[in-house]
Amino acid sequence: MHKNKGFTLIELIVVTAIIGLLSAVVLTALDSARAKTRDTTRKAEIGELQKAITHYFTTNGSYPTTAGVWLSSEIGDTCGGGCSYNANWIPSIVGANMIQKLPNDPKGGINNACTGTQYRAYVYRSDGQHYKLISNCSLEKDAYPAAGSKFYDPQRATWAIQVTDSYTATAAW
Repeated sequence: MHKNKGFTLIELIVVTAIIGLLSAVVLTALDSARAKTRDTTRKAEIGELQKAITHYFTTNGSYPTTAGVWLSSEIGDTCGGGCSYNANWIPSIVGANMIQKLPNDPKGGINNACTGTQYRAYVYRSDGQHYKLISNCSLEKDAYPAAGSKFYDPQRATWAIQVTDSYTATAAW
């Protein structure tokens, strides 16, 4: 009797399908882990920027001012008409050696899940006496903070995280 050595076409198709299915599961899990990492990075960067802004205030007696307008970290961002891009989006903080470099959102770009064409961006506003720093339209996996918790923004409860100097009037910003 002659015995065939090798695999049949059906066996090869089944093995290929199993490998494809396993690859899809692994890639989905990997993408989810990357999104979670970007969320963690955003929160860490916002916290570090808050420390630098507070240090700037302690040294200079005022916060880095934007003359009361919003400045964005993302090229092309207009915040739906309420802000503009500026490479020095927290003015003077790098030049004063409070931080080495201003970060950009880990993913950046337009986030269609937000209203209009809002960007995933860090956005800053200050009149010198008070400030607000927002990670706009940013979180991918984490839930947005609940009222009263760290990073909660009462004006953008479902699409931004924020830090501020705790001045209650900035809640309207």
